[in-house]
Amino acid sequence: MPVLQIGQTSIPYTVRYSKRTKNQRIVVTPEAVEVVAPPDTPSEKITAFLDSKRRWLFNAVEDCRPKHPPEIPQCYVSGAKVMYRGRRLMLQVESADVEQVMITCKSRFYIQVPQQLSKDEQQDAIEQALITWKRDRAWQDIQHFAKVYARKLGVNLPDVKLSEQKRVWGTCGKDGVIRINWQLIHAPLAVLEYVVAHELVHLLHRHHGDAFWKALGSIMPDWREHKASLESWEANWLGS
Repeated sequence: MPVLQIGQTSIPYTVRYSKRTKNQRIVVTPEAVEVVAPPDTPSEKITAFLDSKRRWLFNAVEDCRPKHPPEIPQCYVSGAKVMYRGRRLMLQVESADVEQVMITCKSRFYIQVPQQLSKDEQQDAIEQALITWKRDRAWQDIQHFAKVYARKLGVNLPDVKLSEQKRVWGTCGKDGVIRINWQLIHAPLAVLEYVVAHELVHLLHRHHGDAFWKALGSIMPDWREHKASLESWEANWLGS
């Protein structure tokens, strides 16, 4: 098995050739690293591709390593990190002349809290504000993907609602209502996209037979990679 050496870290990988693939891509799971490439791709081109993705690959492999549950509760102070779209983003917290917690996010979370709050009150206020902020972003992402894949499937945009169940990421009810777990805002965006597309296909096929997967493949050709990403993230998230 070939190995990519990044500093002191050795990363073994396998290569899979696929006629469905036009461009090379890397699939990282807790169990393995796989390069998916078009047929007849020269080995030196695969090596060059991996070399160009060294930093990304190192971070992806590190993110897939088993995580131990935190020994202390989440603390919302400057320098702490919270999960958002598959990444742990740093907090920058400051007291300000505001009436309620204000949140903006670019490469980190910038959080302003009312000056009159005590430290304990600040923690509670930030926690609740982050939940509200994340639910709102999840709703925006879900609505976007629902519109995209409803159009691809040729179906009317269904009624979509947020849910919050421990081990259920999405459902499609007999009434045609799609429910997506807002906690997927913590997963990579491609994972949320997969769940939304998956549930929309259930509007046409209320099973997981061949017709279902064929329909899903027609609107999301790389659904297998998305599904693998979901399973990888799910294992870490539910274990934390």
